[in-house]
Amino acid sequence: MNLEQMKQISLRGRVAYGICCFENVLITLEYDLNDWKNVLNYLWQFTNIQHLDDWNEIIVELIPENLMEFDTYEEQEFERLSCEEFVSLYQLYQSTEESIGILLRDIYELGISHAYSVIEGYGESSLILVHRIADYMLQQGFPLPDMVSFLKYSINENRGWGNRFDGTVLSKVIHK
Repeated sequence: MNLEQMKQISLRGRVAYGICCFENVLITLEYDLNDWKNVLNYLWQFTNIQHLDDWNEIIVELIPENLMEFDTYEEQEFERLSCEEFVSLYQLYQSTEESIGILLRDIYELGISHAYSVIEGYGESSLILVHRIADYMLQQGFPLPDMVSFLKYSINENRGWGNRFDGTVLSKVIHK
């Protein structure tokens, strides 16, 4: 990964890069992609969301270590997940690789890395997180997305957040 190029990409573009990494893991591990469309749809909302709280609240509930803490939906007062979604994800997470949980947590942390603040400079805290995701991918032998697709999402727009866009256009999974 070229860190100098990533400095030019907005936070929305960096999160999109992280989500594409996650998709590459799903594809590489040969998961049934239909099982993951709901999770991916929630993740991709970051690229077009107006209020970070909406994304933050659902994604924190999707992280396997958080969701699997409870055996039933009734044990926890979920803010965003429906009972049906909880049951579906609980079953899905029973047989997933550790990489899934690690990447979902890292994407969440990346998404909230500049929460409620103006992104100064190149957004160092999100750069560190996107670099951590890329390092993990390489260490585990997963392919990285092509950075060129993300360069058009400039950090110079919208105080570093970048313009809103339909992130699913970058998805390898959503439109299949």
